Amino acid sequence: MLTGKNIMIFGSVIVIAVILQVILISVGKVDSPAEAAVEFTKAYFLLDGASMAERLCSELSEDEEADIVGGYLYHSAKKARAMGFAPGYMKNQLFHVITEIKMTDENNAKVRITGERLRSINPVYAIIGKLFFLIETHKVDETLTLVKEDGKWRVCGKPFSLSEI
Repeated sequence: MLTGKNIMIFGSVIVIAVILQVILISVGKVDSPAEAAVEFTKAYFLLDGASMAERLCSELSEDEEADIVGGYLYHSAKKARAMGFAPGYMKNQLFHVITEIKMTDENNAKVRITGERLRSINPVYAIIGKLFFLIETHKVDETLTLVKEDGKWRVCGKPFSLSEI
């Protein structure tokens, strides 16, 4: 039988465990090439321009004439409108992501990212569509070039042929 003292001890142990878990998660969060590649890829397919720009190297993000992120978002919206949909129709969600890292040196890496993407008008659509086989999956297989700038890994080169848009 639980008494007031036992409940207090049990509650204290739970609170300490939760606090310790939060501390361990925050300490274990280290920026890596694989994490940067996955974050960029998710932002790319979700049409999240701010997150994409945050993970682009200065060579790509500081070129105001090209504005590759803005151009990509514009072309995605244009493509959706041509099909008769709102721009959000072009959003995709990533599933089953696998990364392979090849370090060139301590500040340069190539990350091969593979997985599947599903149309994701909203998160529930992707889950229900996948569960009931209502939407088709598309393979993702891309090798991204990453550089370390100011202590943070950033995507450079031609990610998903962004610079060709």
